[in-house]
Amino acid sequence: MGKKKGMDWWCDRAWIKFGLAITALMTVAILWWWREWSLELKLVAAIAALLPIHVVEEWVFPGGFHYQYNSMYRSDELDRYPMCRKSDMFTNLIVTLVYAILTFIFAANGEVNTGFLIGTIIFCIMEFVVHTIFGCAMYQRFRKAGKTTIYGPGSLTAYLGFAVIGVLGIYCLDDKAVTAHDWVIGIGCVLMLLA
Repeated sequence: MGKKKGMDWWCDRAWIKFGLAITALMTVAILWWWREWSLELKLVAAIAALLPIHVVEEWVFPGGFHYQYNSMYRSDELDRYPMCRKSDMFTNLIVTLVYAILTFIFAANGEVNTGFLIGTIIFCIMEFVVHTIFGCAMYQRFRKAGKTTIYGPGSLTAYLGFAVIGVLGIYCLDDKAVTAHDWVIGIGCVLMLLA
């Protein structure tokens, strides 16, 4: 079997390694500027650091999220439709890069946009809810075959990562005057991330 090249090489594991390099960079940045950065800024950076780890849980260890996702849609091609490595690579890598870049833009501006913070909270809540729904559905489907938990690939980082970031984000909103404009920006950010 020949070596993978081009997009086959990139979409196999190379993009995941690139994402983990972003995780390392963002983790170092959070620690380096711990005292200077606000909690909101640390949370934005934490999303950029967490998302590649979430991808590893979904695709590498234990892996299998795309099979779970595709089976929810009753796909005849569980390994490639509607979710495959290429579609997941674009989605997750773009979101990771957006959060990494915005971390440094917000750091230069001195504050995180409140609307973007709301979008981040919504994104985190969605990760928690989607993984819970998928986990419950897979439990119902396979419990007679021996499945004993609602765990599915990505649930650990959704519960211990995204959910915690979402709760801390809500805490950060406590001292902010949130406007309808902020909500529009937040919902718009989520829609762009999902597009």
